[in-house]
Amino acid sequence: MRKLRAAAAAFLAGLMICGCRGNASDAAGFQPETSSIYVAEDGTISSATVEPYDKDYYSQEKMEAFIISEVTRYNESIGGAAAARNIEGSETLPVSVESCSLKDGKATVIYEYLDSDSFLSFAREYRDEANRTNAFGVMDAAGARTQGWVVDGDFMKIGKELEGSEASRDEISRLDKEMVVMVDTDHPVTVQTAGTIRYITKGASLTGRHVAEIPEGKHYIIFQ
Repeated sequence: MRKLRAAAAAFLAGLMICGCRGNASDAAGFQPETSSIYVAEDGTISSATVEPYDKDYYSQEKMEAFIISEVTRYNESIGGAAAARNIEGSETLPVSVESCSLKDGKATVIYEYLDSDSFLSFAREYRDEANRTNAFGVMDAAGARTQGWVVDGDFMKIGKELEGSEASRDEISRLDKEMVVMVDTDHPVTVQTAGTIRYITKGASLTGRHVAEIPEGKHYIIFQ
């Protein structure tokens, strides 16, 4: 059976029926222009698949049914509920379809994940090459130090005009409640954060106060 990412390239324009949207979530602030990964203030991970579409060719109804069916199938396959959207009061799904839209020749679907393992597994299983990473994790700065995440990074502090200046290890070691995103990738990925990015490792770059372009290798983003 064709995987979701491969199928999306052919059918993604059918994602929306009357503005197809799941329950409101932290992903509501995520409005991506390209395929990318989003980290909410509480560390929740989402991802977006963004593809061009031809509105005169694709069937909305068939694609909607396909996306819901495949995500439901995936959740069931790893022991989750037979569902594709989170419902308030129910157990959080490994993967949920949060929103989808057709606009300006692009079709966008946003998924939200239970945790980083769910994100990594889903991207790998469904060949989401744009968002696939070797490793991805989120925790507060205090926990990140305990895990040894930030000790191997050379950080740049981000100024008002997005310019970077070298940050000392002592400065990084004093951080506490800021959120740290760890990305290990063998190809460039885009990561957006709910909060303002304060530090990034050398080699990464910003296209806005909330959007980082991560090159090949292991990198960290610290936001608040």
